[in-house]
Amino acid sequence: MSDQAEELSAEQLNHVLSFTQTATAIHVGKDARIQFANNAMLALWGRGNEVIGKTLTEAMPELKGQPFAEMFARVWKEGITISGSDTAAELVVDGELSTFYFNFEYRAVKEESGAVIAILHTATDVTELFLNRRALEESVQNKAMLMREQSLNEELAASNEELSAINEELLASREELSKMNSKLESIVEERVKAFAESEERFRSMADNTDVQITVADETGKRFYFNKAWSILTGRTLEKLLEVGWLDLIHEHDRQEFLDIHGAALAERESYTTELRVLSAEGSYHWLLKKGTPRLLSDGKFAGYISSCIDITQKKEDERIMQDFIEELATSNEELAAVNEELLATNEELAASYSELLRSEARFRNLIRQAPVAICVIRAEDLVVMDVNKSYLELVGRQRGQLEGHTIWDAVAEAAEVYAPVMQQVITTGNAFHALEHELNLIRNGVEETVFVDFVFEPVTNLNGQTATIIVVGNEVTDKVLARRRIEDAEERSRLAIEAAEIGTYEFSYIDQSVTSSERFNEIFGLEGPVSRAEILATYHALDTGISEQAHAIAKKTGRLFYETRLAPSDGSLRWVRVQGKVYYDNDGNRSRLLGTVIDISEFKRLQQQKDDFISIASHELKTPITSLKASLQLLEKMKSNPTTLLPKLIEHSAKSMQKVSILVEDLLTVTRIKEGQVTLNKTEFTLSHMVDERRLQLSQLGTHELIVEGISGLQILGDENRIEQVISNFINNAVKYAPQSRQIFLNGQNLGSLVKISVRDTGPGIPASKLPHLFERYYRASETGAQVSGLGLGLYICADIIKRHGGEIGVESTEGAGTLFWFTLPVED
Repeated sequence: MSDQAEELSAEQLNHVLSFTQTATAIHVGKDARIQFANNAMLALWGRGNEVIGKTLTEAMPELKGQPFAEMFARVWKEGITISGSDTAAELVVDGELSTFYFNFEYRAVKEESGAVIAILHTATDVTELFLNRRALEESVQNKAMLMREQSLNEELAASNEELSAINEELLASREELSKMNSKLESIVEERVKAFAESEERFRSMADNTDVQITVADETGKRFYFNKAWSILTGRTLEKLLEVGWLDLIHEHDRQEFLDIHGAALAERESYTTELRVLSAEGSYHWLLKKGTPRLLSDGKFAGYISSCIDITQKKEDERIMQDFIEELATSNEELAAVNEELLATNEELAASYSELLRSEARFRNLIRQAPVAICVIRAEDLVVMDVNKSYLELVGRQRGQLEGHTIWDAVAEAAEVYAPVMQQVITTGNAFHALEHELNLIRNGVEETVFVDFVFEPVTNLNGQTATIIVVGNEVTDKVLARRRIEDAEERSRLAIEAAEIGTYEFSYIDQSVTSSERFNEIFGLEGPVSRAEILATYHALDTGISEQAHAIAKKTGRLFYETRLAPSDGSLRWVRVQGKVYYDNDGNRSRLLGTVIDISEFKRLQQQKDDFISIASHELKTPITSLKASLQLLEKMKSNPTTLLPKLIEHSAKSMQKVSILVEDLLTVTRIKEGQVTLNKTEFTLSHMVDERRLQLSQLGTHELIVEGISGLQILGDENRIEQVISNFINNAVKYAPQSRQIFLNGQNLGSLVKISVRDTGPGIPASKLPHLFERYYRASETGAQVSGLGLGLYICADIIKRHGGEIGVESTEGAGTLFWFTLPVED
């Protein structure tokens, strides 16, 4: 079949479009006359084909004064698209002027030159949906109010029935009153108790509803308010009973309410009104107030029971709708001008058949210029009849690969999933809608995963059979991927905060409330929800004012930062760092603060440990250097005239120099450890030789005795100098920290694959809280840096030496019973 035979004439295209279920019309020319309107649009207007060739206001005079003509004029003039949802329009249908609601679009269709050649008008009647939705909302509100009133009435009716039963019993027992007085008193007591329980049930029900309920006597004086009134006004129930709430009514509503209430009270009848009441937050709430007379069993007026429902959101919706109606009225004026231009264009089209042929090309151009992907498929053989550029870009094909070919031959990768779906649409005549469907498409020869919103829309012929499938699609890959990236970023942020053990919180400057995370509460030792007062109560007494000072600075800078000490009930001292960002309202006032808190106790401890080390190192180095300096100065003076002090000064200088060398060597060893430059020279040696030398040195001091056990014949594979350094450090520590322990015990054990060496003293021992830190760099067990010498590096270096030998090191101590240091070494390397 040739290409010319497959193309449809303008009349045929108009005939095809007349059966689409979407109301569609085309307006052309300077005065925007109606050139085409399908059956759905004519039915929507309530008109026949007589409107063709007329302007919109000529075809439907009732549209004068409505904004649609002005909208048409603006679309034609500016070449834009105007659309609306739930838009009201007054139309004469079946001779009666009625209000309808539509979703509509006026889209300017342009030639390649950019000139507007037509306006594509589509509309959907949503009147029933709009009215049903509005009726449903009103029904829900009315039902809720009815249920509340009905529940109250049922409670009151139950009470009335009980009282009625009591009256009947009193009448029946009047003759026996004297004989049954005691019994009657019991009955009356039970009935009074039942009535009190009924009243209690009413109060419980009223206090647990969010509807404001008031009860007044026959004079209009209110003697009961439920808790909802206290929540709304911020006044206690006692304050409400004392002063009421009339002073909280908006000044523009107060007198009207008093007049309505006074008139209803005078006539003893129900009343309903709307008014604004100032809430505890400082804003006005719209209330729907209903007052219902209370009647006693004899029909006597006993006052009012009133209910108020918050309709603030409803009022806001009505205001938004009014603003939209005003905007719509402006658009109607613009549409009127467009209609005049369409009328002129329609007259020109009727006078020229060649213009009609161009109209056909314009119609095809309309599809091809549509901003969404469109593909027209013949239902009988699934051959693609027309396709626009957006659809070609969506599937990554050339026009020649689609037009004249079956859709599933052209886009084979989608056939397995969507061929059955399209066949179902053809068979049933029901459209198929897909949102964010994931497709694997081969676009321009490259397989890609994309996300698409699309619809298979069936178009039926005169026999009601599906003749054409219109596929309309829109790629939303970027939107889906962006949303997933945001979700991933939020999850990563949450995991990062949890991993860093950071507590998060939000503080409201308006009501001083705090919303905190679980980690936040854990840091402060509180259980949520928490208040600011509870948090500040955990601060150290010397830091009580630091929070207020930081907030004062944050008011100017927008950033909160401070560090403070916490003093928990367990007596420990902890440091926390608090940070936050201040957010302001439209008036520049602080509204809230988002912040974090982190426990920096360990950081502070390490910082203090570093400062202590610097102080200790300065002291330890200063002492031998000062002594050395003094000795050198004396030697300088006697170099020309030596005295008997010369040998002692030289010996003293050598000792001071040795102390400096040991301190410097410790620092260098730590540096080598950090840089991984410590090497071991392993050999097999006898431990007893090394220990004998150390025992001899200790005995020469005359202050301590080294008792050795279990090392005879014990062979060790390792760096002899390094192992000697470890044992010497253990013994020196025992001498320094346990000076009263005259005996120091060194023990060796052969454990098969391991050798264990330990050094024990009987001194004062080490507190349990300090044991975990003994092998840390710069840590000293002494409370002050002046009691003993050293930089706090010895045990840190020992731990590294044993670790490099593949062994373990540890300590055991009991206060008052002494301390035992030990290490193990593998027998074989």
